[in-house]
Amino acid sequence: MAKFDPKILEDRAWTRYAKVAKDKRVSPKRKRTEARKLNDEISAINGLKAVIDWCESRRIIVEFTNRRSAGSYHNDDKIIYINSKQKLEKQLFVLLHECGHLLIDDPSETTVFRFRHGYHEKNPRVKRKFIHRCSIVEEELEAWHRGRKLANKLGIEINDYNYDTLKSDLVKTYMKWALKDPNYLADGPD
Repeated sequence: MAKFDPKILEDRAWTRYAKVAKDKRVSPKRKRTEARKLNDEISAINGLKAVIDWCESRRIIVEFTNRRSAGSYHNDDKIIYINSKQKLEKQLFVLLHECGHLLIDDPSETTVFRFRHGYHEKNPRVKRKFIHRCSIVEEELEAWHRGRKLANKLGIEINDYNYDTLKSDLVKTYMKWALKDPNYLADGPD
């Protein structure tokens, strides 16, 4: 598992930018584009650090891995896994979303009844029904909402369009699963 090291990530971002900035063959337009990319990467690194610090203050471990899924939260183990092969901005958004699940699972919250037929459903008969799949889709949407609220609370500026685009792409997979789309995985999303 890769450990989050903001210094290494920042050094890599600056090195990539420096190569382009020094190259006299690179157009000014491309240099401006690369400068924006650098700014976005540094913002994402700072955002990741803030969210990881928030998780650590709650005794939640954040591990970066090259697992198949974008990310996952394991309540029993108190671990959030994030796919380290994704762009930094996507890692930040997925981490915020997984923290949304953490907030939903907070025992002080009243979501126990709201999502009772979702991930925590024990009855195998209910798990085969649409009510189960619908509760999971609802919880996924709520986790995205809470992730955005957490970003605001921590003072992390996020690109709303990019956040909503990723949310839409990933929620679409849950909807296909919930509606039993024959072109989707039989077991459902991670």
